[in-house]
Amino acid sequence: MKTSGKTTTQGPSAMPAGRKSRAPKTEVETPAVPRRRGRPSKVDGLDASVTPMISREEILNKAVELAMVEPLNELSIVGLARHFGVTPALIHYYAGSRDELISGVVNRYFMDRVEQLRPLNKENWRRNMEDHARAIFDVMMKYGGVLRYLMSHNRFRLFQQVGPGETDYGMVYLNRIAGIFRSGGFTPEQCALGYHLLMQYVMTSAYAEVNRQLPAEHGEYIRSRIRMTPEAEYPDAHFFAEAFSKVDTNTAFDAGLNLLLDGMERWLAQPSKRATGQRARV
Repeated sequence: MKTSGKTTTQGPSAMPAGRKSRAPKTEVETPAVPRRRGRPSKVDGLDASVTPMISREEILNKAVELAMVEPLNELSIVGLARHFGVTPALIHYYAGSRDELISGVVNRYFMDRVEQLRPLNKENWRRNMEDHARAIFDVMMKYGGVLRYLMSHNRFRLFQQVGPGETDYGMVYLNRIAGIFRSGGFTPEQCALGYHLLMQYVMTSAYAEVNRQLPAEHGEYIRSRIRMTPEAEYPDAHFFAEAFSKVDTNTAFDAGLNLLLDGMERWLAQPSKRATGQRARV
């Protein structure tokens, strides 16, 4: 039987009939190493030739910068990694957990508050307290994102997570303020309640300013809404509408602070009565 003059040439990939093709050679996969908790070790994924050099201080500085304008609870490890051009794991390695980073930012905030305190005038506790209240009000305004966090969270409101050799500036701050009250002759109970009331007042005042909640920020709106109501039905609202619509921080903060300190001075006039918030028994 004749065959065609044409010959069929089998290429390198052609396989003889009846013979199964072999699967392409693949690399042997290395079993995945379980991810460990906590910070990665110093050799995990770090290549000094390609990894940007950063430090905990740089990360903390950037976090503090962000916390001055953005709510601290929105601080993102991923966002910080994107800023520095590194992996989130590297941020965790240098800065620790997200809680440690948040506490580090708040500790910087308290350090700033401590640095604003003037030396105590042992002859005038009230002047000390006025100077202190105004100074920390300015710091709270500066750290708007931290203030928003502290107004809605209990963690790190005062005491911070610090490592060996680091200073907890929340504790330093507490000690300094307790010293102002103590130097004025207040009892331990009066020191405690006075500290709480002062912080409550300054924080809420600063929070109102940061969030533009003071009447002067919305003066025209307030006046227009009151004008829309019958004066005969709401005479007292109309009576103080104009003045109310002009209340701003410059007038409100000092007025409220003086009222608060006036009350504290009355405690000193009656040292035998403890400032417990309860009425004395008859």
